[in-house]
Amino acid sequence: MVNSSLAALAVVLTLQSTPPPTEPSEASRWPDDKPFSRFVQNLGHDLVALPSQNTGLLLGVGGLGAWAVHPKDDDLANWAAQSEPSLSTLGAVFGDGWFQGSVATVAYVTGRLNKDAKTTHVASDLIRAQILNGVITTGLKIGVNRERPDGGNHSFPSGHASATFASAQVLSSHFGWKVGVPGYAVASLIGWSRVRDRQHWLSDTVFGAAVGLAAAQTITAGHKARTKWTIVPTATKTSVAFYIVRSVKTQ
Repeated sequence: MVNSSLAALAVVLTLQSTPPPTEPSEASRWPDDKPFSRFVQNLGHDLVALPSQNTGLLLGVGGLGAWAVHPKDDDLANWAAQSEPSLSTLGAVFGDGWFQGSVATVAYVTGRLNKDAKTTHVASDLIRAQILNGVITTGLKIGVNRERPDGGNHSFPSGHASATFASAQVLSSHFGWKVGVPGYAVASLIGWSRVRDRQHWLSDTVFGAAVGLAAAQTITAGHKARTKWTIVPTATKTSVAFYIVRSVKTQ
């Protein structure tokens, strides 16, 4: 009787070659956040999610950085005034938030048409990051209303720096440092072009970069693909199998 029970237990615990449960579909791993039809809902969610330890750290470091370089603002502005602008097109066009958002929109539409869930999701994150970044940056510009080196208004922070760093951070979060490093390099060059062309003080661009990083971090913190390993039991008529299953999901 004992031997029979042990034999039955051994059969129950025998691992079978039954296929493990299927992994989530691409659509569930990379959901479409519908950045246009759900504009109000997404923006409300993102504004609520904005205050966090990570964004606070980014903005704190950005504030300290802006304060540290502030003594050099006048020197660089005077140097730029005596030099011929050379990066105006790069900074003014490619760094503009509307340009960044337009490129993301084209990618989003392309992803939808091609039923490419990953492209659609990443493009949606880029759009949401630009929207959130635009709200933050515009609010600060109006509230601070710092004079630009060329005499214009609303200098602080640099919207071009914040927009490009927001895009770079979203891409880095989804694709890693191989995409992030070139993205940050381009964003830095655009930020420098705004100083070079006397559109911003150096401290404007430093804090603008922090704003863009914080906005993107808010979006991607709950939208990056995450891998989770779990043990899943699967029952058959004669046995129970245990599998280690990898599930990848986005939130």
